[in-house]
Amino acid sequence: MPWVFVLLWVASLGSAGGEFRIVLDFYPNPNHVPLYVAQELGFFRDQGVEVELVVPSDPSAPAKLVAAKAGEMGLTPQINLFLAKDEGLPLIAVGALIDGALGGLLGLREHGVEKLADLKGKRIGYSLEPLEPVLWRTMLASVGLRPGEYELVYTGMSTLPALLSGAVAAIGAFRNYEPLAAELQGFTPVFFPQEDYGVPNTYELVFVVHPELLGKRPAEVRAVLRAIALGVEYVRAHPEESFALFTGVFPELADELNRRSFAVTVPLYAVGLRHDEQGRWEEMQAFLLATGMIARALPLRELYTTAVLP
Repeated sequence: MPWVFVLLWVASLGSAGGEFRIVLDFYPNPNHVPLYVAQELGFFRDQGVEVELVVPSDPSAPAKLVAAKAGEMGLTPQINLFLAKDEGLPLIAVGALIDGALGGLLGLREHGVEKLADLKGKRIGYSLEPLEPVLWRTMLASVGLRPGEYELVYTGMSTLPALLSGAVAAIGAFRNYEPLAAELQGFTPVFFPQEDYGVPNTYELVFVVHPELLGKRPAEVRAVLRAIALGVEYVRAHPEESFALFTGVFPELADELNRRSFAVTVPLYAVGLRHDEQGRWEEMQAFLLATGMIARALPLRELYTTAVLP
């Protein structure tokens, strides 16, 4: 996302009048239900904060917008935080929303894929570079497949249609979405979780803030996280009511795919928003260094803090 666009965002947002803006990582989807539950049930208000949930025009925007102070908090994959820090962006993780990786490779039994090694000689679709090729090469190497024994094909955002049509034999996918969509289309999905094939486990989504905000408004950041943690607790205890609250805000998402996606996601929300398993940070940083995705290691204290966890 060009910096000039970020600066235009800052100018267009102007003063938030005391609102605390959380920039989502993507368009609203079942990953975000606890935030909307916290909003709809007044958990933010009860904690004394007024929160606006901001939908980005570009999934790469949240980290950059928060670094540019165009939002108080952002949601971004843990891996993206490492990449942003490597670019010098001032960010620090203060909590997690999804506790564990969602990504992996997805094949279909109808296309002859039963195990990961079956992708030898096949085409594999991806939508995000340079990260996805690194992840999928790592996974395939774990079962003895070397570059040249398969073909990585850029499909843009049309990965699932490419898979269902047979244009590719597998795609990069999220376990709580594309396998379910394929199943609803009458196929038998075979999903290979990335953490089972050589990629360190990750916090799929973390909350990031500018370090200056953490220094000036720690009580507010803690209050926001406390409200979201209450949202997670409510969702786990009352999943049907929570999905109804979410689809009340977004009625276009009240379909079978999103219902199934939400059901798969509920156990994955981070209890207490914990994001402080040190080994997970160390292993992911070592992986990104070894694969050339980042150029230098940072002290863990510059990557995440537990100071404002609820």
